Amino acid sequence: MSTPVVSRPPILRGACLYLGVLSAIIAIRAVTVVSSWNSESREDDFAGALDALRDAGLSASGAVTTYKTMIVVVAVLAACGAVFAVYTAQGHRSSRVGMTVAIGVAGVLAFVGALGGGFLFAMVGALAVVFTIRMWTGEIRTYFRTLAGHEPPAPKITKVDPFAPTPSGVAPLDPAPHGPSGAVAPSPPPQGQAPPGYYLPPAPAALPRPVSIAVWTTLVGSAIVAFGSGIGLLGLGLIGDDYEQVVRDSPFSERMMNQSSLDYDQLYRLSLTFLGICLPLALGGLAAAILVLVKKRTGDVFLFVMAALTVVMSVLLFPVGLPWTAAAIVCLVQLRRRESRAWFAKT
Repeated sequence: MSTPVVSRPPILRGACLYLGVLSAIIAIRAVTVVSSWNSESREDDFAGALDALRDAGLSASGAVTTYKTMIVVVAVLAACGAVFAVYTAQGHRSSRVGMTVAIGVAGVLAFVGALGGGFLFAMVGALAVVFTIRMWTGEIRTYFRTLAGHEPPAPKITKVDPFAPTPSGVAPLDPAPHGPSGAVAPSPPPQGQAPPGYYLPPAPAALPRPVSIAVWTTLVGSAIVAFGSGIGLLGLGLIGDDYEQVVRDSPFSERMMNQSSLDYDQLYRLSLTFLGICLPLALGGLAAAILVLVKKRTGDVFLFVMAALTVVMSVLLFPVGLPWTAAAIVCLVQLRRRESRAWFAKT
């Protein structure tokens, strides 16, 4: 059976581009960790994981070897995922499965801290998992199901009120004649046409590719920030007076304190302030993305303003905010593309 000819959804290439870039970042990070293991005392950075392996019965050297092997596996999976992403963007069905497994595993391990790097690489892993899940939903899933030989979804047929005004571009429907008994019943309509008394509504216009890239980048990035900010504010509220002790018990937080000129009270208030600003900004980004996603063309200004505010806020949080600086700049560039401006200009 020949493969059906179907149009490739514009969002497929954008999602594969993101996944390829994220896979490359994870692979480079994994190779860097292994290659610098001895020179930069990586055993101290991963002491918790190594202790867990030793508690499981491994020797000290065996725990190090096992952990380094796992990181090498992550590097190989991420590199394979980047290659699979290229073929998936071209419509290769088997590559989508391989990409899902490779990037899914590598992304989860990066998110849980297997590669170190703190918050930055945890977010890289989270984005990789989110975009991998996206490859199995919506328009992309329908596209690959059609390539596999399944029938494309039938267009939705809506019954019209015979007394309602005729929709624009649809010819009036003549009532069926009431002939004498035994008259030949009217033949069924040709395939793809609506039966008498019905009409096929026009298919909704798809989002242009630049708009889709801007919307999904904003949606995913804002969701991660909203979740992280909410958890952070909740944690700070629950910790309260024990904040100083918690910071002392955390090597990362203690190192940050030593590098700054702030005391514990100032750091606590600063954390509350930044998280309190990030949460409403993230919710605003979610609202702007959803507004455009439901085909509301009036949301372009809202989305552009939220992207510009994200650039300012993420620069203040450098280097933690660097991924969001890049994502916001991508949104701003995509929203200024000719296709985006033409789509938003339509009424």
